[in-house]
Amino acid sequence: MAEDASVSEETLTSALTLMVNLGKVLLQTAKDQAEESLETFVPYKITTLLGLITAGADFYRSIGVKKKSEAEDIWQKYYHHAAVREQVEELLQLESEWDSFLESVDRRLQTTDRQLSGRTISDRLSPDTPFTDGRSGESVTLGRYLGQELEAHQAALEALSVRVLVVSFGGLEGAQVWLEQTGCTFDMLLDPQRKVYRSFGLGSSYAKVMGFGCLLQYSEYGAVDRDFPVVAPRLLEDIYQMGGDFLLDEAGKVLLSHPSKSPMDRPTVKAILQALHPSGCSADSAE
Repeated sequence: MAEDASVSEETLTSALTLMVNLGKVLLQTAKDQAEESLETFVPYKITTLLGLITAGADFYRSIGVKKKSEAEDIWQKYYHHAAVREQVEELLQLESEWDSFLESVDRRLQTTDRQLSGRTISDRLSPDTPFTDGRSGESVTLGRYLGQELEAHQAALEALSVRVLVVSFGGLEGAQVWLEQTGCTFDMLLDPQRKVYRSFGLGSSYAKVMGFGCLLQYSEYGAVDRDFPVVAPRLLEDIYQMGGDFLLDEAGKVLLSHPSKSPMDRPTVKAILQALHPSGCSADSAE
């Protein structure tokens, strides 16, 4: 629950005004840089927009909330006040302009996300699909993992013999650093040529990764002093590559296809279970 008992109209208005003004400065700076040289703006100067993450975290803290949804609850409560309403409308206008600008960047650069849009997505992966094991560096194929049990403790999935595989396009060293810092226990496979990514229609997009709403979701980490994994710049690759969640049967047939619309867009466990048993069978009845 949002701790809004002590938030006054004045505090909320001031906090909204500050975030809107900072956001406008970031966006105008980015527009000026892109106008000067789009090739220099991407990939080097576009990170200017990441300043919104800090601005959002400061905003959340100033009104005593930890999530974007909680902030929205508060400003809806005060929306009948003209000053609050004006700033909320300014914020929504800023969001629209921000996202439109990034969509224009995607369009002008013809990002792979746009190139792959509308293409047929693969409905099957061959068991012979090659990967690199993200822990050992060993060359492996998908067939090694199909039909095996889940190692995590998610009882509902484990009962249905679902195994989670993390697939990344990065290099082995970066994968090992990520696994160590996150404590991830799932198997990780590497697809450095992004052949599997492309077969599922997953491209790179500045608009989807740097979208206004997406960055404000990342602000939630800062609001609770939670750090992002620290990765050396030399190990950073395409941070704009989109991901997704795909459920395969033992033969590699796709049962669930969920290309992410943003980095945090993931299917629910319920959706995964329904894809396994579309007729409504429960985990208890699964063989």
